[in-house]
Amino acid sequence: MASPDNSVPPRPSNVPADARWDPKEPGFEWVHGELDADHQRHGGFRSWTRAGVLHGESHYDHGRVHGKNINFHPDGTVASEADWIGGVIMDSVFHRSAQPTTEPFAQAHPDVWSVRYYTRDGKTNYTIRYFARDATECGPDGQPLPPRPASVSLDARWFPDIERWVDGEIMRGTNVQIGRWRWWTREGVLRHEELRDGAGEARAIAKFRADGSVEKRTSKDDQGGEQRELFGETGKLSLRMRTDAQQRQTYTGVWLPDGTLVEETIRVYGAEALQSVVEKAQGGVRRFEAKREGQALACVLYQADGKTLAATGSIEGTLLGTWRIFDDRGTVRREVDTTTMAISHDVTGRGLAAALGAALYRNDEQSFGTPPQLEGIDREPWAEAPGAPAAEVARVPRLVRGLVAEDPLVREYALRAIRTDVLAEGAVSFVSARVVPYLAKLLAHPQLERTHVLGLLYDLALASLSEAVGARGQGAPAGDTNAVRATADALDDSWPAVFSQFATCTLEDRRRIFELAKLAPAAKPAILEIARKDSDATLRALATRCFVELPTFTVVDAAPLLADKDALVRATTSIAIGLHRGPDAPREAVHGLDDALRNWREYAKRYAELPFAESHVLAQIALAAGAIRTPDARSLAHQLCALIDEVDGRSAIAFARGLLALAFGPAGGTYDRPYAKRFLEILEVLARSKAFWSQEAAACDVLESWRLPPNRIALLTLATELHGTSDPEAAMHAKLTR
Repeated sequence: MASPDNSVPPRPSNVPADARWDPKEPGFEWVHGELDADHQRHGGFRSWTRAGVLHGESHYDHGRVHGKNINFHPDGTVASEADWIGGVIMDSVFHRSAQPTTEPFAQAHPDVWSVRYYTRDGKTNYTIRYFARDATECGPDGQPLPPRPASVSLDARWFPDIERWVDGEIMRGTNVQIGRWRWWTREGVLRHEELRDGAGEARAIAKFRADGSVEKRTSKDDQGGEQRELFGETGKLSLRMRTDAQQRQTYTGVWLPDGTLVEETIRVYGAEALQSVVEKAQGGVRRFEAKREGQALACVLYQADGKTLAATGSIEGTLLGTWRIFDDRGTVRREVDTTTMAISHDVTGRGLAAALGAALYRNDEQSFGTPPQLEGIDREPWAEAPGAPAAEVARVPRLVRGLVAEDPLVREYALRAIRTDVLAEGAVSFVSARVVPYLAKLLAHPQLERTHVLGLLYDLALASLSEAVGARGQGAPAGDTNAVRATADALDDSWPAVFSQFATCTLEDRRRIFELAKLAPAAKPAILEIARKDSDATLRALATRCFVELPTFTVVDAAPLLADKDALVRATTSIAIGLHRGPDAPREAVHGLDDALRNWREYAKRYAELPFAESHVLAQIALAAGAIRTPDARSLAHQLCALIDEVDGRSAIAFARGLLALAFGPAGGTYDRPYAKRFLEILEVLARSKAFWSQEAAACDVLESWRLPPNRIALLTLATELHGTSDPEAAMHAKLTR
């Protein structure tokens, strides 16, 4: 029996008499149009719903849609329009209805009234456009589009949720992204680019910095290998790495900011095993080569000229057989059998000298002598040092002797091993306290690598200082408090032996000696004498920085330094006092910062050469002013704001921290009023600073630290809103403390 649904219903009055009932497609049941000899639709066609509502108008070419196709909402308004070519839909547009409808529409804000899809081949949509009810173009959120920068493709669409212009093709039916995709900022700076294959897999990816320079690139080859590249702030290549389909690294190259190749490594693999390695240093100079010979790789380590042999031997997971070590002229000076030593090492020249040093140390340690400076070292109660493995403690006297061994590789190994034992995980121990006096005495030994040992003493001093700060309740100390105190006392007692080397040291070593002075109360007179009277302004600046950080420092002591004849010394003194005394800094220090700002070009280059110069001197002045934050210090805000783009991007981040501390107090604090009178100017300057936003991720972190919007547009909007309030400071306080 026939189903009632399959029966021809009464013909609605507005449906032509010659229209046919064809229920195959719901909503298009009544059709009107011609058929060709093969009973395929041909020519103009119209369709009505069962109820007789016009639903579609189209044109066919022997069974395939060809030409304009229009669908209607139930109220008779156009729901969609599309151009078809040979059965393939091309450009199309969908319109929203003011009345209830069953017609589809894009996922968009209710204020979006029509959406247009554009294609070149009928397979992908290369762009989408959104329009408001008045036919003006808008975003998918219904809001007006921002101005389209000239650098942005005309096909790019605006994504308000990520604030990016985006250009790329989407496969119809699957929404797979294919081809070239690009992302720009609101201002038109290209930040990301991808090349995707027909399956949507990214074959090449590029990321760009806020200034538009390339930051990194990744690409894949057809064999499954991958190449990754990193670029410096200048946009020049800094690192390139390649891996094969098995994720084995086949190439590494490192470049300096000026484009000079620093080092290069090429590895060649067979079906299973590594076959050869070539490592080159700056300028393409050979540093290391290896080639498989049987079960191991025969290796050659070269000296700095890339020609003279430094060492030869075999490696296969460990050093194998007899290794030969050569002198500066390429003549064999040592041979050592590593067969039973089980010294692990990869097939590389990196760290190979250290591995050979370990082998030579094991070979030589029984023959070490005891110089006069180490008299009594064996009588120390090493075994009583708590917290250290007995085996490591027992070897310390031999390692200290190794510091003055004949072989330089042995000396280097001994220093590394001592560092591991006495500064484990950055914390001092009782072993540290016991070894310090002997290290200090050895500074006078002609065979000692003095710079390296001073560096170790310097690191012990830094660890002792930081742990002592933690012990006073300002953080968790990394080591035992008693061990810290014992190490600090040992460094204090060793000050005379250390300072006796000052006159013949390099500038860097003198800096280390100054750091050691912080743990030696008796050092104050000597440091003050240098800071006030030395003929070298750079040395006076170094001594001044050290002197201000001494526990016994007083403001009275600093008065002559603030009046030094050299601008570098005056600036260094003012900055150091500001950073270390904060709100307790005297007014003279603020006057010194004012002087430093007015004359910064006079000494900035020399300041940058100081060992402790972590950022541009202007950034250091900003940090010092922000630490002081008195009314006098806040008066420097206008001068500082005018100078932020005189510094590099990294320094601009520190500069911004200083400005924000000057305006509102330290990050994460209580943000107590009053704020700097020019705090709005500070916000506007940061929003517009090119240097600050060149390090976008770091800039966002800084702003978030002060509970400020991590976006330059939002930051500028905030400043504008505050300008419009009756009490900007109160409004700002409410935002920071909410």
